[in-house]
Amino acid sequence: MKRLLLGLLGLVLLPSTAAAAPSIDYRCAPGGLHSCGGWYRVPVEVTWIYNTGDSQPYGGDCFDWTQKTFTADTRGMDLSCDVWNPMNHAQKASDGVTIHIDKTPPNVTGPGLGRLPDAGDWFNHPVAFGFTGQDATSGIQSCAAGTYSGPDGAAVGVGGSCRDVAGNVTERTFTINYDATPPPKPDVSVLPGNHRVRLTWDSSQYVAEVVRLSKASAQAVVYRGATGRFTDRKLRNGRRYRYRVTLTDQAGNTSADRTSAVPTRSKLLLPADGARLSSAPELVWKAVRRANYYNAQLLHLGRKVLTRWPVTNRLQLTERWNSLGTSHRLGRGRYCWYVWPGYGPRRDHDYGRLLGSSCFRITG
Repeated sequence: MKRLLLGLLGLVLLPSTAAAAPSIDYRCAPGGLHSCGGWYRVPVEVTWIYNTGDSQPYGGDCFDWTQKTFTADTRGMDLSCDVWNPMNHAQKASDGVTIHIDKTPPNVTGPGLGRLPDAGDWFNHPVAFGFTGQDATSGIQSCAAGTYSGPDGAAVGVGGSCRDVAGNVTERTFTINYDATPPPKPDVSVLPGNHRVRLTWDSSQYVAEVVRLSKASAQAVVYRGATGRFTDRKLRNGRRYRYRVTLTDQAGNTSADRTSAVPTRSKLLLPADGARLSSAPELVWKAVRRANYYNAQLLHLGRKVLTRWPVTNRLQLTERWNSLGTSHRLGRGRYCWYVWPGYGPRRDHDYGRLLGSSCFRITG
């Protein structure tokens, strides 16, 4: 009887060592089973899942937080959980997981430009750019890059972004002054005088540079400014002087035109005496004070072929015209022209002294 009672007590007091081995698993939300890999941009809820296999009690070092939410950015937080049979520690299950959280967008430190501006703070042809950034947690994955080639404008916005490994994106915009359009070609007018040449051009809003060209010597910059006019002085009469006028805008774009003139003491200024031309020229002479009109005559082979009475000191010839009832054509050959100033009404025929004569040749 005593042995029987001791046997029954043994059944009650002695722990069983045949219980099923414990198991453990985990789940991350958002996500599912075994979904804790990669980077999270939102708080992560980690849940440990136990499977004891029977009703025996089990111990563990993570029972106090079967479910917990992690919110702080982390490059990698290691979590682990051990579960064992308190009656038999050999029956044990272990698992672990590392979570990565980066909710903070990267810091875009600025665009990097491929080169310095072309003029002042202006670019006048395509420029490469690339955004740069920093990220303290997951690191930078990529930043935008490209080439800006327009449209033209001051403080034009150029956008870009940087992305970190976790997928956070920060967008930024920088401004650029861009102008790739050259100024209009200068419309240069030239007027010779006694030992001088006067040049005028439009678009005085641009900076102009006038260069006197010469085959015998180095080119000379004779003017730089924005007035739209320049007179070159102390020149030799009868010698042809050639010029290049270049306009430059604030972005460094340029456009240019060339012209030439022959200084003369004569009051008949253009075309120069002895000039060889391929098209009908404009006749220009020195204005006479108090003259009301002028009488201009054109002769060919000693015969008058044109008479006009302009009220200004200019007369544009044409390829064809009628004069004194006869049709004429400006063909090849040598032409000479004469000008007299007229005073009062034309019917009074009050003419001053001949201003001069000059000849040119049509070659085309």
